[in-house]
Amino acid sequence: MSKLQEVKTVIFDKNLNRIIQSDPIFEALFENIYTLTALNGFLAQNSMLDEKFLHKLSMGGKEYHLCYQIKDKDETFEFQFFLLSDSWFVVNPTGCYDLYDQLTGLMTEKNVLSLLKHEIKRTARDKAQSTSIIIDIKHLKNINEMFGYLAGDYVLKEVSRVLKENTRGSDALGRFKGDKFFVILYKTDAHGTMQYIQKFEEALKHVNFSFNDFNFDIDLSYGVTLSKESDTIHTLIDRAHKALVKAKKSHTSNIEYLL
Repeated sequence: MSKLQEVKTVIFDKNLNRIIQSDPIFEALFENIYTLTALNGFLAQNSMLDEKFLHKLSMGGKEYHLCYQIKDKDETFEFQFFLLSDSWFVVNPTGCYDLYDQLTGLMTEKNVLSLLKHEIKRTARDKAQSTSIIIDIKHLKNINEMFGYLAGDYVLKEVSRVLKENTRGSDALGRFKGDKFFVILYKTDAHGTMQYIQKFEEALKHVNFSFNDFNFDIDLSYGVTLSKESDTIHTLIDRAHKALVKAKKSHTSNIEYLL
């Protein structure tokens, strides 16, 4: 059952530059961080200076999705944060903007791309490859025009549901450009990506897409690219988008790779 995740607060004394109120979860995640200076250095080193967006944090062999905000008061500095896991339903407890898309329940484009930036930096640092996929629902515009936008929303929600059910909790999944989806498969090569897509496609075959007594088939196109050490977020998305365009035009395959 989903639950609201509690916001944790750690208070630093700005004059003494040290913690005066801590939290066990903070101590476990931010090991050996006792001063305000050390916390600021950690956030900068891990590219986590943007408040109110999701950040990927690797600690103790595990990976977390974290969101935080900072309250700068007269004599103290409050660091408020929460972690996300698949079982948590979070309604902006620290004022984070657009954590989840309201229609599909997936991450918003802003947040999934924020995680993509971190993944690009990790690829360059650790030389561990990941895969990015843009998924497009073919003829969604036609469904909207023939059956109305509620039918299109129904399709988006159903495809999102099956995507979530077949995507690992450690991966990132978000709505992209309104009618598309963006998936980041961490530490996954081309073979693993193909297995992921095949599993998802097989699950979709068991969904009866029916709206107001109208039944219709759903076909998807996939633009796939693997991360490179030299990537920026723009070069990676551009490759995935070009692969998607090619897949949509193809008469033989709905999956295209651009490496």
